[in-house]
Amino acid sequence: MKNILSRIVNNTFLRNFTWLSAGEICSRAIGMFSNILIVRFLSPENYGIYALVLTYISILSAVSSLGLSQLTIRSIARDQSNSLHFLFLSLMLRIAGFILAVILFGLYYYVGRLDFSGFVIFAILAGVFLENIWIGFQNTAFGMQRMEWNSIINVSASALLLIIYICMPRSLFTLNVLLTIHIGAYLFRTAGYYISLKKGGLLSLTSKEKRATQEELRVFLKDSLPFYLLTILGLFTNQFPSLFLEHNSGVEELAYFSTANKLLLPLTMFLNIAISAFFPNQSQLYEKDKDRFSKQTVKIIWIVSLIGILAAFIVSAFRKEIVFLIYGEQYRSTADVMAWQCWYIVMYAIFCFNGSTLGAADAQRKLSVCSVVYAIISTPILYFSSRYGANGLSIGYVVASIINIMYIFPVLRKVLNNSLTWRFYFTYLLVFILSLATSMSISQSISIWMRIVIVIIVLSIIYLSRNKISTFIKKI
Repeated sequence: MKNILSRIVNNTFLRNFTWLSAGEICSRAIGMFSNILIVRFLSPENYGIYALVLTYISILSAVSSLGLSQLTIRSIARDQSNSLHFLFLSLMLRIAGFILAVILFGLYYYVGRLDFSGFVIFAILAGVFLENIWIGFQNTAFGMQRMEWNSIINVSASALLLIIYICMPRSLFTLNVLLTIHIGAYLFRTAGYYISLKKGGLLSLTSKEKRATQEELRVFLKDSLPFYLLTILGLFTNQFPSLFLEHNSGVEELAYFSTANKLLLPLTMFLNIAISAFFPNQSQLYEKDKDRFSKQTVKIIWIVSLIGILAAFIVSAFRKEIVFLIYGEQYRSTADVMAWQCWYIVMYAIFCFNGSTLGAADAQRKLSVCSVVYAIISTPILYFSSRYGANGLSIGYVVASIINIMYIFPVLRKVLNNSLTWRFYFTYLLVFILSLATSMSISQSISIWMRIVIVIIVLSIIYLSRNKISTFIKKI
C-alpha cells in the first residue's frame, strides 16, 4: 500500500489524475443528485427551457475564450516561474473575448428575435464572464501541475448547491431562482480559485513583468487562433445541435437529450480527467523524448478506449432501469437517447486525444484542418437527424463519428510516429461496432435478471481471456 501511495505522489501524471479523479467523481456525483432534484421538480418543457439557457451560456463562453486554454496551460507548464505573467496575459485577452461575445449575442438576439427577460439576459452574460475568469485561474493551476485545488473547490461548490436544493421548498424551483443559484455558484468557485492560487504560491514572476506587451498579446492571440478555430467549430457538434433539436423537434426533445447527457457524466468525467491530467505531461514529454511521448499516448488511448467500451455496454444493457430509477416515468424517452450517446462518447474519446496530442506536439495547423473537416461532415448530419427527435440526433452523432474517424486516425498516427498501427485502427472499429450492435440488440422488454446474466457472461469471457487480450494488444 505504501509503495502504491509513494508511486502516486512521486509521479506527476498519477498524482494529477488521482486528484482530478477524486474531485470529479465527488463533484459529479453530488451534481447528479442536484440535477435529479431539478429534473423531478420541473416538467420536460420547463427543463428544456432551462437547458436552452445553459446552452447559450456554453456557446458564448466558447466564443469569448479565444481558444486560450491549451496555449496558456502549455506556456505555463514550460515556464512555471512566470505563471502570473501568462495568467494576466490570458485574462486581458479573455476580457476582449467577452466583449466580442456580448456584441455577437446582441446581434443574434435582435436577428433571432429571442424572447428572454432582462434577468435571463443578465444571467447569461454574468455566467459567461465568470466562466471565463474561472477557466483562466484553472489553466494556471493546470500549467503548474497542481490540480488539487480544482478538485477541492469543485467539490465544495457542488456540495453547497446540493444543500441549497435540498433545503429549498418546491415552489422556488423556477427558472429565475435556478439561474440565480447557478451564477452564485460560479462566483463562489471563481473567488475560491483565486484565493487558492495566491495562498498556494502558484502565481510567480522571475524574468518577466506582470503585464504583457502589445506584441506579446498579438503573438499569443495569433498562436491561439488554431485552438480557437477548434473551439468554434466544436460548437457545431457540441452546442448548436441542441439549438437544432429545439428548433426542429421542440423543447421537450431537448429536455430528453439534455437529461441523457447528465446521466452520462461518469463517462465524460473519466474522459475529461484523463485528458486534463495527461496534457501538461504530454507537452513536457514532447520536447524531452518524442519516442516516449508516442508510446505513452498510445497506451493511454488503449486504456481509455477499452474502459469506455465496457462502460457503454453495461449502461446500454440497463438503460431503461437507469432512467426510470433516476428521473421517473415522465422521462422514459431518455433511455434509448442515453444509450446512443454512450457509444458516441466512446468514439469521441479518440477525437479528444487527437486534439490533445496535436496541441502538445505544436501541430495546431493540423488540428485546425481536422476541426474544419469534422464540422463540415458532422453539421449537416446532425441537423438532419435532429428532425427525428433526441433519439435521432443521438444516432446522428454516432454515424458522424464513425465517418470522421476515417481521416482522424491517419493524422494521429503520423504525429505519433506510426506507433498507432493500422491493425489497431481496424481492431478498434470492429470491437466498437460489434459491442454497440450487441448492446443495442439486447431487448429492454426481457427481464432485468436475464440482462444481468448476459452482462455477467460477457464480463466473464473478458476476464477469462484477459491474458490473450493483453498479448494481442501488445502485438498491435
